[in-house]
Amino acid sequence: MSTPRPRSVTLACVYGGLGGIVAAFSLYGTLQNWGSIEIQESLRSSLEPVGADADALLPILRWICMGLLVAAIAATVFSFYASRGHQASRIGLTILAGLAALGFLLTGVGGLLPAILGILVVYLLWTAQAREWFAVVNGRTPLSLGTTPSVPAAGAAPASSAPDGPQPPPYDPAQYAQHPQQAAYSQQVAAPVTGARPKPVTVALLVAGIGSLIGAMVSGLVLLALVAMRDEVVKQYQQNDLLRDQLESAGVSASQMVSIGSWLFGSWLVVSLLGLVATVWAASGHRLGWWALVVASILTAGSAALGLPIGIVWMLGAIVVIFQLSRPEAKAWFHRA
Repeated sequence: MSTPRPRSVTLACVYGGLGGIVAAFSLYGTLQNWGSIEIQESLRSSLEPVGADADALLPILRWICMGLLVAAIAATVFSFYASRGHQASRIGLTILAGLAALGFLLTGVGGLLPAILGILVVYLLWTAQAREWFAVVNGRTPLSLGTTPSVPAAGAAPASSAPDGPQPPPYDPAQYAQHPQQAAYSQQVAAPVTGARPKPVTVALLVAGIGSLIGAMVSGLVLLALVAMRDEVVKQYQQNDLLRDQLESAGVSASQMVSIGSWLFGSWLVVSLLGLVATVWAASGHRLGWWALVVASILTAGSAALGLPIGIVWMLGAIVVIFQLSRPEAKAWFHRA
């Protein structure tokens, strides 16, 4: 029998996950249509009444939208893993929900309902039942089970050998041995895994390997086209009215844009190749391979952020890899003797 998940945790993860998905799709659509006349006019009409320079703020707003998209995706991933008892995901979802609530409150009456939802998510994640459940799942002793502090408070009298009145029974880990999640966690902490590769490691290797391979192929082909057909690409930028208007609004020429694209896709190719090397290294089970794949995933997420909205797939994959590698059984496998 598994440890029953409290309803408060389930509701918090459902609200957080749905909110993250809705926000991600909304921001993705905005970024995808960023160059459209409707989006530009809408933003200008919102900025001009407050006396802001729309031309100067539009690039900054685009970066802000990219950051919000990353946060929305992270909130969705945090919600999924928090529902399984992952403590770091619980903390991450709490921080994002709190920041979202604060941001919505600053927008006025229109953001009151989303702000209340964010505050509710934070509250539900830290109720007494939620704290006990996360403690049991992660192999710790819940305070409500009658534990006594190992170090007495300052100035407190030492406990007598024969205390008056009934005392709560000490916490016995054996009585919770029927919980598979806690028992599995205790075994992983007690002794490193020396057998077959755990499922989280396999998932991380597959996601990292496939993502890096596709990234290397796509970036390599685009880079080859930009270098071998540079003059033709510049000509296409100059002849296309929409592309020419976008370049003029950004203050760059067609030749400069091709150069920037070559550097970006060249960097993505390097990051993808490093990801492949790190994946192969991690597949060998070497302890440093774990660090190499985590660092490569962080670089992949950062590079994908520069290529939003297309890079959203690689960003999500990098987040999944990092979370899978942070699982206790994955760490134990890499640290086996």
